[in-house]
Formats: sequence, structure tokens, C-alpha cells
Amino acid sequence: MLLRHLYTLFTLLLCLFLAYTVATRNWLQTDLTALLPAEQQPDALLVAADKAGEAQLNEQIVLLAGSANAEHAFQAADAIAAKWRESGVFESVDSSITPDLDSVRADMQRLALATLPQEQANLLTDNPKQYFQARAEDAANPFAAVSPLSLEQDWLGFGRFVAAKANPQSRLQWNMDNGMLFTEADGKTWVWLRGRLKTGNNFSGNDRLLPLINNSRAIAQQHGAETLAAGGALFAAASKSAAEAESQTMSLFGTLATFALLLWVFRSLRVFWLALPLAAGMLTGLAAALAVFGEVHILTIVIGTSLVGMLVDFPLHWLAPSVFGANRLSDDLSAKWSSESAMKHVLPSFAVSLTITVLGYALLWLTPLAVLRQTAVFSGFALLGAFGATVLWLPPLFRRYQAKTVPFTGLTESLLRLQGRLNKRLHKRGWLVLGGIFLAAGLWRSDWRDDIRQWVNMPPEMLAQVQRIGELSGTDFGGRYIVAEADSEDALLAKNAELNRALQPLIVQGKLGGTQSLDQFVMPVSEQEKLQNRLRELAKQPENWQPLADIGIPRQTLRQALNQAADTPPLMLSGSLKTQLAQAWQPLYLGEVERGRYAAVVRLNGVSDEAAVRAAAQSVSGTHWADKRAHLNDLFHHTRNQAAWLKLASYALAWLLLWQMFGAKRGSKILAVPLAAAVCTVAALGWLGIPVSLFAMFGLLLVSAIGADYAVYALTAKHPANARLGGMLLAAATTAISFALLALSSTPAVAAFGLTVTIGVGFNLWLAGALLED
Repeated sequence: MLLRHLYTLFTLLLCLFLAYTVATRNWLQTDLTALLPAEQQPDALLVAADKAGEAQLNEQIVLLAGSANAEHAFQAADAIAAKWRESGVFESVDSSITPDLDSVRADMQRLALATLPQEQANLLTDNPKQYFQARAEDAANPFAAVSPLSLEQDWLGFGRFVAAKANPQSRLQWNMDNGMLFTEADGKTWVWLRGRLKTGNNFSGNDRLLPLINNSRAIAQQHGAETLAAGGALFAAASKSAAEAESQTMSLFGTLATFALLLWVFRSLRVFWLALPLAAGMLTGLAAALAVFGEVHILTIVIGTSLVGMLVDFPLHWLAPSVFGANRLSDDLSAKWSSESAMKHVLPSFAVSLTITVLGYALLWLTPLAVLRQTAVFSGFALLGAFGATVLWLPPLFRRYQAKTVPFTGLTESLLRLQGRLNKRLHKRGWLVLGGIFLAAGLWRSDWRDDIRQWVNMPPEMLAQVQRIGELSGTDFGGRYIVAEADSEDALLAKNAELNRALQPLIVQGKLGGTQSLDQFVMPVSEQEKLQNRLRELAKQPENWQPLADIGIPRQTLRQALNQAADTPPLMLSGSLKTQLAQAWQPLYLGEVERGRYAAVVRLNGVSDEAAVRAAAQSVSGTHWADKRAHLNDLFHHTRNQAAWLKLASYALAWLLLWQMFGAKRGSKILAVPLAAAVCTVAALGWLGIPVSLFAMFGLLLVSAIGADYAVYALTAKHPANARLGGMLLAAATTAISFALLALSSTPAVAAFGLTVTIGVGFNLWLAGALLED
């Protein structure tokens, strides 16, 4: 009695803790990056590059408004930008560029020498007269490209190249009338918008983003235009919305189906009391996860809803024999089933199966995958909570319960006889050979691999929009890039140039579309100094810059311009990036990541032969190939294998426990059930062509936990064989209902998890049924 009151008080405290946490904290984690496994010794350079890329991806939304009528496209973009600004979702919205000409001119003059294109610098070194002839023709040509710098501000013409350097995306154009950026392709004008999300208003908390994008699409349609949108926050918001909807739907249908089944079996409204262990388990699991991690990922909640079936296993193993007792099918049970004595019958098997299952979850704490650890904590404590509620709350509530004669008993008797005949038939050599062939072929066909794309629901229309935006901008969103490192900023620029020289043959061969690297923007200080020395020499060689004097520029003015450029302090890489015109290049520079390690990203576009590009890049010392998707898949592979070894370790510990309690023979029989069920499930997945991914592996771990529970109950519960089969049958049915719903999930990883457990439950029921003894 005292223990019951203490458990009730503890549950009330958990309710208060959850209410306080939900009210005062952002407890629901929805960030996709939180799903990724942690590395034991990650390279600081790659971590810095990854963080920089994630910041760009997750903190901004890019939208293109396109129409065959350019004016309609500009009008739609302007209306959408106004809507974005008043939405409160964005920190800033970039829809047009109205440059401060004085600031732009100052930046151009500052960057002029440092960003001079290499071919122009080579002309000044090797053929200066040709350079100054081209400059004179450009200055005298009224139809030449307009530069913000006047002739007096840029006598030597170095500044006229800065504008092109400031915009590496040559496909983007600037409309002087409205200041908007646009791209023309396939007969349409696409106008670019960029919104920077407010701090903390990204994927984890912005529920208004998807409605805003839908509203933007409607605005575009009103102006006769269409839209394309991209951004990590968009995918995250879509995944969150789908996960929440699935969680609610699965939880509702799972609960309704489970209790509809129980009502059919027991024909009593008292079965609704079985919701108490379920509620207590979910409450305990959620509270434990919040206490340990401070937050819970939405994917943990989705998977946690699948525990509905498992959490009622304990109550069903306890209550199912009541209908058999009522029908006088056992000499061990009186006609009047007693809730207290029935609990004493099953309590030892409950304790053993609970220990084995929780032990298996506890070992998963050692895996580096955050969502796996969260799910392990959630599930382990949920089982403990359900166990406590079953043992302490249910017996008093069923004290005067009288079971009725129900069709379920007859069905179970038929299944028990069928099980016996099936076991005898399967012991024949022919069936054993056939089963062995099935297992061997299925295991041979099994595909053990992981793919990060299976972890989230990627709507095809969103992916298509991202790919189209990549085509329009000339940017590759494949996630492959190179990180170069050196011991100084100058050496880093030289390393970038060396890498580009190594990749140039592949660009010529069409195996690589192009690169974007910092050496394409600014020269090293050493190169600037060489050029300045050359300018000092040229100041003394008026014959080389005679073409400029021929168009009326005084020789003294030109000599002063050359000496002034030669005496200007060289601009370092970090200094060149602290200008408004360098915004497109700033994300490439990672700075001094560690002492003496300066790093920069080299972007790759149009990779058609990854092996060749990777080999060429790795031939240059100080470079690191980065393919985030492949890298993450390798980490998942490692985590999956680690989880499998940990589960085998839990089997060894469980066998020691079972050996001490039941002896070596019975303990081995119990463990044979989950092991055999896991092997059969892998074979079935092989036949179905479903990869054994990390989440499928997690499903196999759950399959083994369920199998141990069924096997312990089948061998140790003090009920007749038909009653034990009835308990396992109901437990399997309720579990299968929950996980079969997961198998319908739009997220491939979750669907694989649900299908794996559903198949495994069927094998567990069959194999554990073979252990039934009268």
C-alpha cells in the first residue's frame, strides 16, 4: 500500500515537472542537425567549414519569382518582399540593392591593385604597352562598360575590374531601375529575394515559415508569376510539420485500434484502465528524456508513439489469462480470476523481461547518435513507468473483475493446435532445408547501408526547386567541397591557386564545371609587392604608357598614379574581405581555425566525375575533401555496427542473468528466440529489398527485446499454454498495430524501423510459441 502511494506521488511530481518544463522552456527539438552522430575526434577545419555552411543554409531563405513577362516578375518579387518584411519572420529582407556610390568607389579604389585579374597583372609584367593601349581605348570609348570610378579616380584602370570580381555569380544581373537582382533563362526572368531569419527563428521555432511561403506563392500567381524557394529552414519546417501530423495520427489510430481490439477480446469497459500504464510509461519516458537532455527531438516523439503497443504488454500478459480462467480451461486457475494472485504469477517473468529489455536500452547510451540515445532513455524509462503502473495500480482496479466467455479463447485454442502441427512439420528435414535456403538467400540479399536522405522526408517538389535554383545560379548543392589549409593567409591563397591548377585539366575535360576560391578574388601580399615593384619600374618607362598620354592624360599625372599605386600598403586576405564588395567571398574564408592553421573553402560546381576530382584534389598537400552526405553515411555505418556489438554484449549479460535464474539450458532457449527472430527479420528485409540501415538496426534491437519478453513469459509464467499464447498473441497484436502504422510513415527511416519491428514481432510470436509447455 505504501509503495503504491509513493509511486502515485512520484507520478504527480512528474506531471508537475513536465507542465513546468513545457510552459517555461523550448523543449521540443526539431533541428535536423541534432540527428547527426557526434565524432570522437573531428577535424577542426572540417567542423568549421561545416558550421559555416550550415549557418548559410539554415539562416536564410532564397526565393525566386519568375515570369515570361519581366515586369510581372519584378512586381511579384516586390510584393512578396513587402509581405516578408511585415511578417516578423525575417531579420532582414534583401530584395534590391541601392549602393552607396561613395562607399563603393572607396572600396573599389582600396581593392583595385589587390584584386587585379591575373591575366592583367601578367600583361603589366610582360607586355605593359598592350595593357595601357587597351586602357586608353577603353577610356576613350563612350560605349565602353560604365564604371563607378571616373577616369580621374582610376587613371591606371585597375578599379574597372573590381565590379566583376565582386560578383562571381555571373548569371546574376542588376536592374539599375529598381535595384533588383535577376537571372534570365529559358525565356523567363527570375528575380531574386533573400530573407535572413531572426535569431532563434529558424527551424526550431518558426511555425509561420511554411504558411508565409505558401502565401508568397499565391501573391506571385496573382501577378502572373511562379516561385522557387530554398533553404534549410524550409526543409526543416516541412519535416517538423509532417512529423507532428504523423505523430498525432499514429498515436490516435494506434490507441483506438488497440483498445478496439481489447474491447473485442475482453468485452468489458474495464480494459480502458489499461491506458493507465500506457500514460504512466509515456509520462515517465518523456520526463526522463527532458531531465537528461533538456529537450526531446521530434523524431524521438514519433518513435515513442510506437511504444503504445509495447507498454500494454505487461498488462496484457497479466489480464489475458482471465478469460481462460473464466472458461475453466486450466486447473491452475480457479474459475474466478483474482487480480492479486494473477499478478504474483506473472511478476517474476515481468521482472526478468524488464531487466533484459532495459539493459539492452541502457547499453545504447554508449552510441554517439543523439537521437538513438534519446530514444533509448525515453523507451527504457517508459517501460519502467508502465511496469510500476501495471503492478501497483491495476490489481486494485480489477479486484472484482469477472471475465466473460469470449470468442478469443476458441481462436487461441485453434492457433495453439495449429502451432503444434506447424512445429512438427517444420522439424522434418525437407522443411528445414527449405527454411535454411530462405534464410541463406535472404541474408545474402540483405543490403547493409545507410543514407542520410532516408532520415527526413524530402518533399520531391522542394528538391526539384532546389535543383532548379542551383541551375539558375550555377551553384552545386551536392555538399561536396574542398577545405584548404596553410600556415598564413598568403600561403593559403597560394594553396588555393595550386589546387585550382591541379583541377584545371578536369574543367577542360568537362569532369568539373568550375571552382570558386579566394585566390580568384585577391592576390597574395607577395604577388602584390611584385606587382608594385613592377609599377615603380614602369613609372620610369614612359614609352610603355604612352597610349594614355596620347589621349591627353599628362605624363606627370600618370607617373604619380604609378608611384602612388606602388606605395600603397598591400592588402591582406582578411583585410580585403572587410569590404562591402567582398560579401560573396566572405563565406569561403574560415580564418585561423587553430593556431597556425588558416583555412578556406573551395567550392566545386558541376562535378560529373567525383573520383577524378577527389584524386586531383588530394594530390595537393594541405587539402581536405569534404562530402558531407558520404561522411555522415560512414558515421551512420559505424554507429550501426557499434549498436549491434553493444546489443550482442547485452545478450551476453542477459544470458548470465538467465543462467543464474533458470539454468543454462532454459536460459539458452530464451535467448535463442530473439536471436533467431532477428536473423529471420534480416532475411525477410533482404527478400523485400529494404536496406538494413541504422534505423532498421534499431528496429532489430527492439525486436530482440520483444523476443526476450515473449520467451521469458512463454517458459516461466504459471499459466497454461493456451493462456500464455493468448497473452503473447494480444501483446503481439497491439505492438504490431503501432509499428505497422510507423511503416506507413513518409520518412523512409521511420518506415523501415516500423516495418522491421512489425516483421520481427511475427517471428517472435511464432518462435516463442514453440516454447510453450503444458
